[in-house]
Amino acid sequence: MIKKTVIRFTPSERWFHNVVMFTFVFLLITGLTMIVHNLLGKHNDSREFLSSAHKLMSLLFIAGPPVAFILGARSVWRDNIRILSSVSGDDVEWLMKKPLSSIIKGVDLPPEDKFNPGQKIWAFIAFTCSMILLFTGIFIWLFESAILALFIHSSVSFIMAMALSGHVFMALVNKDTRPGIGSIIDGEVDAEWAMRHHPLWMERLAKERVLEKVGEKEQTTSGSPTENVKSSKV
Repeated sequence: MIKKTVIRFTPSERWFHNVVMFTFVFLLITGLTMIVHNLLGKHNDSREFLSSAHKLMSLLFIAGPPVAFILGARSVWRDNIRILSSVSGDDVEWLMKKPLSSIIKGVDLPPEDKFNPGQKIWAFIAFTCSMILLFTGIFIWLFESAILALFIHSSVSFIMAMALSGHVFMALVNKDTRPGIGSIIDGEVDAEWAMRHHPLWMERLAKERVLEKVGEKEQTTSGSPTENVKSSKV
């Protein structure tokens, strides 16, 4: 039996996600290693190499998202921002019931849009922490002896790493959300899974497709007076 799939993420969305994920993990590993070098008092060639690699990768971390925005469809990013920045009573109810639904069967959660409330929280943490890391990182780059900026930079990195671990757990381990992990690679998810976990988004997609078909039908049936006359003569 062939499963029906639906496109959840466009190429630009996948570029955004994967570039940010890869660069942050690389920056986290090199940053932690440099902290260890500093604590041990080692300022050798390997420490300098890590510092250079960290700085170069930070440029991709900064440049990657804007490139995705520029190359992607504005309507897609506009909808994503609207969904991720919105907060409703259903979101609060979802967050309160989600832990219970993992333990007790039969607990009904409010319907989800393209992103659930947990993903909204992760997006907020990731964006806020990234901005702090960006500005403190630039300050450290310009002034290597900026102890306060280095402390803030390191602390926020740990906070973002802990939040990332929760995001990775939900993506790779949690059986309810694991089927969606493939969408960050090929963009597609199983249509039945999407209907169960993101019904609001699927309903909106269905409405958009109906409107597109109506628009296409109107374009084919309508035409200029000259075209109508020609077709009547045939």
